[in-house]
Amino acid sequence: MPDRYRLNSFYLGVITAALALPCSADYLLWSNSEIQYLHGANYNDPFNPNDVSQSIITITNTHGWTYGRNFFFMDTLFTESGQTSQTNLYGEAYSTFSLSKISGLDLSFGIFKDFGVTGGINLGENMNSSQSGFRAWLYGVTLDFNLPGFSYFNIDFLRQRVTEPDDIGTSWQITPVWQLPFEIAGSKWSFEGFADFIGEKGDRAARQALAQPQLRLDIGDLWGNSSHLYLGIEYQYWHNKYGIKGLHDNVPQALLLWKF
Repeated sequence: MPDRYRLNSFYLGVITAALALPCSADYLLWSNSEIQYLHGANYNDPFNPNDVSQSIITITNTHGWTYGRNFFFMDTLFTESGQTSQTNLYGEAYSTFSLSKISGLDLSFGIFKDFGVTGGINLGENMNSSQSGFRAWLYGVTLDFNLPGFSYFNIDFLRQRVTEPDDIGTSWQITPVWQLPFEIAGSKWSFEGFADFIGEKGDRAARQALAQPQLRLDIGDLWGNSSHLYLGIEYQYWHNKYGIKGLHDNVPQALLLWKF
């Protein structure tokens, strides 16, 4: 395995370990983990004009601790196009420090629940390419909202700097994240997801919008084992994919998920 793959694995290992540090019994307040399987077709690929289908295995963990919360996910993407296939790795990790928890003060008012300081890293690697992988560093503030019906609704206001494969500069990123549970005829559903709005980086990358909302049905609840097994759909909308002006995705993806 080339050194850069080992280095990328090391980076992801360091992120996982770092996020787990505050998770001892004395600090951990809550934790949610998921394994997702997604499948879709008709993706647009700048390097392959053929019909592209993709299967994705995603592992996520979110946990709260004494001074804030951490979030981590890693995608393994299996892409098929004609007679060719490739495997990509992509991961993100963020830590948010709650100002109300750190100060011990109740900072909520109106629809605002809390304020935080957030830092994160994005890492990507094409396992079939000798080119350098993707690296981006992010930092900024997070607003937590208290909205009726939502389990959570947060917005990150971040600065993003992409350092690899080329140091193409810095721009802004705004990311709302939400979860809205509801019931239909006694069945349990959830509408949740995120959207990234990313600014342009001169003539190196166009302004982007990436949204991945999910509609989930708690199928385990149908036989009395709720909050674990979900079936649903994720819709991926990506405007100026990878920062390439005019390249767009509009793809529904089948979703199967186990939460623990």
